[in-house]
Amino acid sequence: MKPTKELIRQSETVTVNRSQINFAPYNPRKQDKKVVEALKKNFKKVGFLGGIQWNVTTSNLIGGHKRLEALDLINKYDGTLETDYEVRVEKIALDEKTEKEQNIFLNSKRVQGETDFEKLAAIFNDIDYLSAGMEDFDVKIMESIVPNFQFAENEDIKADIKSLKTEKEKIEHVKNVKKAFKSDVSDQNTPSHITITFETYNLKAEYLESMGINGDTIYITSETFFSAING
Repeated sequence: MKPTKELIRQSETVTVNRSQINFAPYNPRKQDKKVVEALKKNFKKVGFLGGIQWNVTTSNLIGGHKRLEALDLINKYDGTLETDYEVRVEKIALDEKTEKEQNIFLNSKRVQGETDFEKLAAIFNDIDYLSAGMEDFDVKIMESIVPNFQFAENEDIKADIKSLKTEKEKIEHVKNVKKAFKSDVSDQNTPSHITITFETYNLKAEYLESMGINGDTIYITSETFFSAING
């Protein structure tokens, strides 16, 4: 079979030693231990699925800083030869200017697209939403956005509840989940929330990130909001 002509340049998947990779010192993404811990948990559950872009010209990461942080924690890497390990990366050769541009581009909310909540609702009951990186309030938002959406507990969620260490934790978890699912407001005439609508997703993302909040966030507590605006 005659190979097809390559229309665009593609990266090369290679395995390199962790010690060959540098974190880009200019990477604009903020440190977030919660994200790294979530990635670490996911890697241990399903394995490392890739997503690290590495510039062979400078040895800097272009994308995948938090993924590599999570792998470092799993492998207990401390920069020494004894803790060095192999990691699969997408090798790219770029000049420094293009590297910085791509680092920003890969982190830009403008090129990541918006969530189609109708499609998400169609598969929601087939997944463990916690393993998908979502939280209880995401369920609440789904119920308020998608007509006739009903969430049903699945076996994965029941297993998560069973894995909690104490009976007190289990009870508290169930309470929180039920609160999110049922949206049981005692007095409908005195709502405890407000809704702010932006013209586009990008405007919303930029505003939230200017406050130090993840641009994908669609629900925040008053505590988080006041903490953000008070700096």
